[in-house]
Amino acid sequence: MNRFFVLLILVLVAGASQGLILPLLSLLLEKQGIAASVNSLSAAALYVGALLAVFFVEKPLVRYGYKPLLVVGLVMVVSSTFLFAVIGYSFIIWLVLRFLVGVGDSILHYATQTWIADQSPENKRGRYMSLYGLMYSLGFSIGPLGINLLAYGTWVPFIVMGSLFGMTGLLLYTIRNERPPARKGGSSSKTYGRVYVLVWLPLLAPFLYGLMEAALNVSFPIYAAELHISDGWISLILPSFVLGSLLLQVPLGMLSDRFGPQLILRVCAVLGGLVFFIVPFVGDHVYGLMILFALAGTFVGSFFGLGLAYVAMLLPRTLLASGNVLASLHFDSGSLVGPGLGGLAMEAFGGASLFYMLGSFLILFALAGVFFRHRAF
Repeated sequence: MNRFFVLLILVLVAGASQGLILPLLSLLLEKQGIAASVNSLSAAALYVGALLAVFFVEKPLVRYGYKPLLVVGLVMVVSSTFLFAVIGYSFIIWLVLRFLVGVGDSILHYATQTWIADQSPENKRGRYMSLYGLMYSLGFSIGPLGINLLAYGTWVPFIVMGSLFGMTGLLLYTIRNERPPARKGGSSSKTYGRVYVLVWLPLLAPFLYGLMEAALNVSFPIYAAELHISDGWISLILPSFVLGSLLLQVPLGMLSDRFGPQLILRVCAVLGGLVFFIVPFVGDHVYGLMILFALAGTFVGSFFGLGLAYVAMLLPRTLLASGNVLASLHFDSGSLVGPGLGGLAMEAFGGASLFYMLGSFLILFALAGVFFRHRAF
């Protein structure tokens, strides 16, 4: 089976898992009477695991190759997902399981994105990484629909998702293992430092995407519950953000190949920021929220893929693995701080502050692009 196709299917299922787990656990904890700030901090355990995993994945990847790393990530996610269903509600145990899911997800995303970036033709890298982002976004938009499975039992969504992961893992046996080229010379800290100086602006794109994704999926269900929006509508509004991103993922990738990803990212940041500023004014009008979430996703839903394409464009092939470590680190860092910032802002200044915060970050990113100048390694 075609390697690129298998990796895209894996990314699709990984996106669906993350899209389901975040709002599902937030809703279940909300029904247990857990405060918004504690709920948000609990969700951050997933991203703590993802963040810590990033520091250890590059060396095993270079030594053993992509395929073994993907198998390890799959085993961690599948076993943890099934344990959610088997153990039932326990705040401490769920905290640990969220951490383990984060580790597994981080391994899966790092290995797939590095493999795709490494094998992409230079003149089509934006398109290929956009397809990566497209499949992740599609899965992420499907994931929250699994909330509706709660009607059949609290354990049902976890069993369904774990089973999908297990079946997807079988596809890995149809592709051949490969290894990325190892970087030469210099210590890891010095190499990462120099790479960071070269690509600090592209790295902000996955950071912002992680922050937006986590903040919306963890904090929006709480915001919506305060407005008395039903669980069913929440499961439809949240995917609107990712469904909107599906409209322009590949076209934006093609435009970035032609005009450069920096220009495309800055324009999309301004437009997306303006949309977030408008969200609080529609209140509890669910159709208005769906439209605005879709518009926001259209403009900023490709930030992750375009950011990776931008990093790959600026770095030599021997540094792609290191660059993707930093990109994953920034995505996970954004995902880690997003729920906490969202929850604290909502408690301190009200629910609308969630969207003012996201819009402000996007405008600041667009302004930061004015100061970015690429230098050769």
